[in-house]
Amino acid sequence: MPDAAPPPLNPELRYNNYGGWIRRRLGTSVIRIGIDGGFSCPNRDAAGEGCFYCNNEGFTPGIRHADLPVGEQLRIGIDRVRPGRKAAWAAKGGLRFLAYFQRFSNTHAAPETLDRLYREALEHPEVDGLVVGTRPDCLGPEVLDVLRAIARDRYVMVEVGLQSISDPVLARIGRGHTVGDFEQAVRALRAAGIDVGVHLIHGLPGDTVDNFRGAARFLSGLDVQGVKLHHFHVVSGTRAEREWRAGLVGVPGYGEYVSACADFLERLSPGIAVMRLSGEASGGLLLAPRWAGDGERFAHDVTHELVRRRSWQGGKARPETVPKGESA
Repeated sequence: MPDAAPPPLNPELRYNNYGGWIRRRLGTSVIRIGIDGGFSCPNRDAAGEGCFYCNNEGFTPGIRHADLPVGEQLRIGIDRVRPGRKAAWAAKGGLRFLAYFQRFSNTHAAPETLDRLYREALEHPEVDGLVVGTRPDCLGPEVLDVLRAIARDRYVMVEVGLQSISDPVLARIGRGHTVGDFEQAVRALRAAGIDVGVHLIHGLPGDTVDNFRGAARFLSGLDVQGVKLHHFHVVSGTRAEREWRAGLVGVPGYGEYVSACADFLERLSPGIAVMRLSGEASGGLLLAPRWAGDGERFAHDVTHELVRRRSWQGGKARPETVPKGESA
């Protein structure tokens, strides 16, 4: 097997990193500014507690002014990151921003409310588009109409939570949707001309490494543009905490997850952007696992594993699972 990673993969990372992908996609460097649109989600509406692992305060630590209007959150967020990015502006010929509706299910509202909030974000002169995080069951026809209308003129990506390709696992963690629901949502978004990012979690209770590897091939057979990976971890104030304290669930080890990510990347179409390889709750909310280091260190260790294997993203992808075209 040759040892050089082919384009469009980053030759140093050996995978198609999101920074490079989005520059090719939009023609400029962009930074996402996380904002809170004041949404909830169907699980919390129905049961009050959300998914098995969810304490959203732990997963969106960058949102500091959730009580302010969307436009003001964006202004503060952009002003906060701008001073440290002057070098990037000079080196790459400019820097723009995407408004990232991040907290909870950001299509879970009346269409007119969604349209108003999205367009308020787009009024900022340095914002080129939207990233909207949501669930497969919050993308009905009227919501898609709102997103489609905006996508005619501005960039839109919708990040959809899949988490596992096992329906029994999804039921176990209380997701409230199936893999089929996810696939239907992806096809509807792509028919509307909207890029799709996917969230997956390794190590969920009852899930397997084979399922995690299989998810790479499953996604490679769909027309998705990006994927975010992270490991199952226990956050305070969740059902997962109760079961973890009772010894009913465990969390993956560091080396186990490094190996699983390398396995996943080897089976993922090289045209799909890798948006994130790790993520964990912030501050005192994280209970387990307690890994020293950060996302950059973890990405380095995954790359090192790919180098050790003399492999890269897509190195074991089946030709029939590679999407017909890459939007980048």
